[in-house]
Amino acid sequence: MGKLIFRYTDELVETNREAREIEFTVPDDMDINEFKVMCVRMASAMGYQDKSIQKGFGDLVYGEEDVNTLKELLNELNIKRID
Repeated sequence: MGKLIFRYTDELVETNREAREIEFTVPDDMDINEFKVMCVRMASAMGYQDKSIQKGFGDLVYGEEDVNTLKELLNELNIKRID
């Protein structure tokens, strides 16, 4: 298993009441599309705005995936569609 970790290293983080570390344990055989979904989740957990996530990652539907699965993920992360 691999780990995808975000960690604040700044000493000023002591005054910040946000998460100091976010860690995902991921399978070694994760493909690039699964990695992209993990990155979207991490960006959301780090507090990036919905609009920034949508612009940065674009289309999250890939392969034979059902578009409703994407909608469920975006709803879970509270990300609204940007027109």
